Amino acid sequence: MLFRYYFFKKGSRSYEVTDLLSYFSANPYISISDKNENLTVAHYFNPVLNFNCDFVIGNKSIVPGIERLDPSYVDVNLWVEFSVLLPTYCVSLIINIIEDICKLFNFYVYNEVFQDVESFKKSIMLKAFEVVKLAYKKSYPEEVYHYYRLDSEKLSYTYDFLQQRTILIDLFKDDDVNVPSINYYAVEGKRSVYLCVTIDLEKAFLYPGFVDVVYLKINGNYLFISADEFYMNIKKYLHTIESSLNNLYYVNNKDMKKINKILSKATFSPLILQLNEVEFKKVLDI
Repeated sequence: MLFRYYFFKKGSRSYEVTDLLSYFSANPYISISDKNENLTVAHYFNPVLNFNCDFVIGNKSIVPGIERLDPSYVDVNLWVEFSVLLPTYCVSLIINIIEDICKLFNFYVYNEVFQDVESFKKSIMLKAFEVVKLAYKKSYPEEVYHYYRLDSEKLSYTYDFLQQRTILIDLFKDDDVNVPSINYYAVEGKRSVYLCVTIDLEKAFLYPGFVDVVYLKINGNYLFISADEFYMNIKKYLHTIESSLNNLYYVNNKDMKKINKILSKATFSPLILQLNEVEFKKVLDI
């Protein structure tokens, strides 16, 4: 199911479509195409978080129940659509683009959950989305249960880290510190997701302390271990990073020999879970 926000303008439908297309073209995550002679689509794809949405410019209104809305607001035949199952974090990024468009063109927004056309307000827009998403889950539980689930707060923190990972790589490039990515793992038949980071002890590394599991390369072998055990063994060598992200640490190259020695001698509890990697797009926050 697609969720939509519709754009309106007060008193007039007129705006510079070429300016809007220029705005879309300036975004490296957006590509523009003509779906047919009546529709132009600006397709947004976020390669870091692997989600997408479409901003659609049409030639007629598709707003349901438009006749009951305040007639002083005119539908400009522009809307944005995306899966109703998207994590709220991703929708927040889409709404940031909507905010830009509303400011540039003096647009207002509408969704069926609203009483009427509204001035841009992010909190109201997110609330409307969450209301529809939860209603969809209630109506179609069998579809939702085909996906995995991660707590919304933990998912948001993970996505924050991944969004900032490029900045962190640049920050530590002169220190030869590895900035790992985050992967999702799950147990077959279960919806819960475990956050996993791969650590190679051949060089210094950054450690996101919010993960559940560490996939550790040690003595030429890889093994899954509890993140809590990993942290307890090396915590004296972890340095806090000044960042908007909490629980983010790094180790110095000068401490790597000590860390290797400690972890080589450490005895880790067997991880009895049979973990399988899952795609980001298969993970929801409901």
